[in-house]
Formats: sequence, structure tokens, C-alpha cells
Amino acid sequence: MSESPPVPPAPPLDPPTGPPRPPYRIAPAALRAMVLTLARPAADAPQSAWQEVVQDGLDMLGILAPRNALEAMLAIQIIASNAGMLDAYRLAFEPDTTAAQALRQRASGSALGRGISTAMRLLKQQRALPMAPVIDWGTAVADLAAMWRAEPPRPAEAARSGKSDEAEPETIVKWIDEIDDAELAIAEEQERRELAGEPPLPRTGPKVVYRYKPNDYIHKFKPDERAKRPYPGWENMTKPERREFFGYTYEGPVAPLTMLTPASQAAAAAGEE
Repeated sequence: MSESPPVPPAPPLDPPTGPPRPPYRIAPAALRAMVLTLARPAADAPQSAWQEVVQDGLDMLGILAPRNALEAMLAIQIIASNAGMLDAYRLAFEPDTTAAQALRQRASGSALGRGISTAMRLLKQQRALPMAPVIDWGTAVADLAAMWRAEPPRPAEAARSGKSDEAEPETIVKWIDEIDDAELAIAEEQERRELAGEPPLPRTGPKVVYRYKPNDYIHKFKPDERAKRPYPGWENMTKPERREFFGYTYEGPVAPLTMLTPASQAAAAAGEE
């Protein structure tokens, strides 16, 4: 009996595609933008306290270990969102925070938490993709930076630097049907304080006035004064009293009385039905 030929070894599952890429170097501008989103220590805190906050952010960035610019963007978003979420929850439990403000801060913290989960999921999906080859941009970086620097600044830049010609308005009108639940709670608390004669909610910017739109249904609604009357019970009223109480004005054709029971026919003849 002849021996079977030897089976060749199976190829590796992940064949080498080339030399490994060097570690990705995050741009200093991106690191600066990340640090500016972290919680600031007290103004009189020692330099070591500031360095601890920066070191913690860099350690988190090192754990996420971005391999390219896209992963670095997602990692910085995670760190910045986490800092904002913690700050929102801290403000929600400050001693002088009102109930409406605490509700709004907790809603902001929850929204930031959902953003962190989304960024983590996108970062995981990006890690599962094969690494793209490095692109040689040549002189494009220097040329585009020079072109960008020569362009005039946008209006947003002027407003950010405090050189805007438009003064900040004293009052801002917001439509009630376009605000979220947290801001609606603030509007209700603000209206309650005005009716009760209590001090208004503290604010740092323009006063926000919540209004309904001109064509909103609330302007067409008219309360019925009859609704304020006590209801004596349907069985305790005669037919004319029920028609007046419920505002029944139908005068069209009705079913013949022969379709009713004898007791109902007698009541209809007496005007009670």
C-alpha cells in the first residue's frame, strides 16, 4: 500500500504586508485643544496640580493609543466629553444650584455620556479596519497653510476676539415648542417665580423669554366657562338640562320614537329625553 503525499503547511492567517508603521505622532495643536477642554484647577493651585490634570489626560490618550489622525480625533473627543460630563454633574450638585439648573446639568451630562459611548464604538470599528498606507503630501501642507493664513478671518473669529460690532441683546425669545425638556423645566420655574413674586433665576447672559409662536394653537384656545361648573351626573339631569350643560345644539332628524322602549317614549313625550 503506497503512502499518501505529505500535506503542505497552511499559509498564515495574517500574512505580513510590509514593515510595521511607526507610532503615530499626534499634532501639538490637537494636544493643546484637548488640554483646553480639561477641568481647570484653581487659580492659586500650584503648578504640580496643573501638571497632574495634563498628565491624567495624556495617560488616557496613551491608553486609547490612536494609530492615525481619525483615531486621534475620536480619542480626544472621548477625553473632552468625559471632562465635560464630570463638570456638568459637579455643577448639578453645587449647594446654590436650583432644581431647574440641576435638571439641565444632569441632562447635559447624560448627553455627553451617550456621546462617549458613540465615540468608543466608532473607535473600536476603526481599529478593526486594516491600516491604510501613509500618503506623501509633499509640499501641500506648507502651500495650504500659507493660503489659509492669507485668507481674511471669518466673522466667528472676530466675535471670539471681542471685536464684534453687534452688541449682545438684552433679551432672547425662544419658542416653547422648540426647546428640550430641561429648558422647558427652566421656563416653568421662571414663570412660577414671576407669578409668585420671587426673585428670578440667576443668569449670566441675556434674559431668555419663552413664548408661543404667533400661529400656535395656544392663541386659538378659549376656555369654556361651563367647564368650571360641578357635574351633577348624567342621570340626575333632564334632556334640556343635559343639552345645555354639554352644549348639544343638534337640531337635525332623529330616529322615530317607535324605536324606543315604552318608558323612553313616555319620557320623550314629557320632554325628559
